[in-house]
Order: sequence, then C-alpha cells, then structure tokens
Amino acid sequence: MLGPIKLYLNNFHIRWILAAGLALNIALFLFLFFFIEQSNVPIVLHYNVDLGVDYLSEVKSVFILPIVGLIIFLFNGVLALRLWAKNRALSYFLTAVIAVSQVFLFLAGIALYLINA
Repeated sequence: MLGPIKLYLNNFHIRWILAAGLALNIALFLFLFFFIEQSNVPIVLHYNVDLGVDYLSEVKSVFILPIVGLIIFLFNGVLALRLWAKNRALSYFLTAVIAVSQVFLFLAGIALYLINA
C-alpha cells in the first residue's frame, strides 16, 4: 500500500499543493480561534446583500469552515491517490481543487471576521 502513496507524494507539484492546502486549513482554524471573540452572544454566520443578516448562531459554529476544509482535503486527497495510477490528469485536478477550496474557505473566514468586527 505504501507504493502508490510514495509515488503520489514524490511528485513535486502534488506535495506543494497538499502542503499549501493543509497550511491554509490550519491557518484558517488558528485565525478563527484567535480573532473571533469567544462569547455567549450569537454572531452573524451569513449575510445577504439584499436582506442583511439572515443567520445567527453560536461562536463555535464558525469552526464548521475548517472542518469542511479538512473533509474536502481528505476526500479529494484519497480520491486523487486512488486515481493516480489510472488517470493522472484527474488526480492533478482533484489535488488542485483542494488548494482552491481552502483559499475560498479562508476568504469566507475573513469575511465572517469582518462582518462580526
């Protein structure tokens, strides 16, 4: 089983994309942990330009973003690993989606911080 994993991780681009995705996920978790004030007051979790605030919840609900990012990371990583020997182009695509989704989740975390500041 270590053979395909080693081949997959030996690729320079794959390693850097996975490292960047994991670093962004950890940075998002730390950003939300340190910058979102922990209190009993509900915070805004969704803001609509037309209607304004339409979803309030507890502060701990903010950590759904890094959890979703981790699920995407694991799911796409395992799927890309399994497809590496059969279809490398699809494997590259799935790995790239990891980094792109982490960037968008990080931007969503920044937006949540700015809305609640």
